[in-house]
Amino acid sequence: MFTAMLVYMIVMDITPGPNNLTMLYLGSRYGLKGTRKFLTASVICFFLKMVLCGALNQALAEFIPQIMNVLKWLGAAYMLYLAVVMAKSGWADDSELKAQQHESSYRSGVLLQILNVKSWIAAVTLFAVYVIPYPEMKVSVPGASALNTLIMLISSLIWGAFGSAMRNLISMYKKPFGILMGLSLLYCTVTAVL
Repeated sequence: MFTAMLVYMIVMDITPGPNNLTMLYLGSRYGLKGTRKFLTASVICFFLKMVLCGALNQALAEFIPQIMNVLKWLGAAYMLYLAVVMAKSGWADDSELKAQQHESSYRSGVLLQILNVKSWIAAVTLFAVYVIPYPEMKVSVPGASALNTLIMLISSLIWGAFGSAMRNLISMYKKPFGILMGLSLLYCTVTAVL
């Protein structure tokens, strides 16, 4: 069961979603070093989300439809905002890039994790399917939360590093790249609400 849980964590954390696409985008704009505020806040909030979902899994089961519906629409609205920002970024000049540095802020990382429907669903599923029903596995809520957060951090760094490594190429094609990133996040938005 531990192997299945580990595979689930890796698949959920490495696949494209709002956090990974944002890390790719920020890495391409500001380099990997420029993502550190966003990444720090995102990782801390992700861990807190994991612990919260694990500790309250039983109680949340009664309220998930209401909570998930509200989070779904808030998350979709925020992802739509990010999609527009990313799509418009292809037309920004260098002075505007400096003004947009708030994209890679602590606040952005916190807000993304609070409204990231994919990670809320993944967290609830992780504990409901792989942790709570199997106490004999001896994987505690904090332990599973820490492991999943570590995998999320590695996944985010991979996406950010890829964006950073491709920075020169992406800057040559910044309009199509901005549109592609915006459309990718728009896809995440649509799938979150359907």
